[in-house]
Order: sequence, then C-alpha cells, then structure tokens
Amino acid sequence: MWQDNNDRILNILDIIEAKNNECFPVVCPICGRREGHLYFHRYKETKELGGMWTWCSACYHSAHAMYRLPKWWKNLEQIKFEKLASLPDYLEDNKMIIDEWVNKLIFSNY
Repeated sequence: MWQDNNDRILNILDIIEAKNNECFPVVCPICGRREGHLYFHRYKETKELGGMWTWCSACYHSAHAMYRLPKWWKNLEQIKFEKLASLPDYLEDNKMIIDEWVNKLIFSNY
C-alpha cells in the first residue's frame, strides 16, 4: 500500500526549513492534495539525531530515514517509540494530533 519510490515526498521537509508559515497538513509534492505530513522522533541516546517520516495520506507515498533534527523539536508524548516503524501506518492513525503538534512547535519557534 505505501510507496517509497519517489523522493519528492521529502520536499515536505522544505516547509520546515523555509519558515513560510504553512500549516500541516501541507500540499503533497507528488499528488498535489493537502494531505502531506511530517513527524520526527528524537532518540534518547543522542541530542541531534532521530527518525524522520514524511508521508501523504492521499497518494500513500512515504519516506523514512535517520535525520539531524531541528533543535526545537520535542517528541510528542502520545507517540510511542516502540510502535514506530519504517512505514507510517501508526503515524497515519495519529496524523491529526501529529499535525497539531508539529504546527505548535513550528509556530512557537518562528
């Protein structure tokens, strides 16, 4: 169901770096629908690195990788580390609280 064969889904990360006041969910760079999501998870053993997920709820493209996280990122308590996987099924189930959390963190740091 999920496809990880199109790196354009990573363009969702540009929104974090652009600081353009765009709210999540964002427009998917692949299908053009406002169903693009992002989540980071900071590893406890390191201050800088963590997991990164970008995905689209409409076209089911996704990407997952290790990533140097923004200093302002804080893990969302409701997201349990042991439930995270490379495919974003668990994140998709929680996308509304994730989008709200990401927006809160972004706008408190601009």
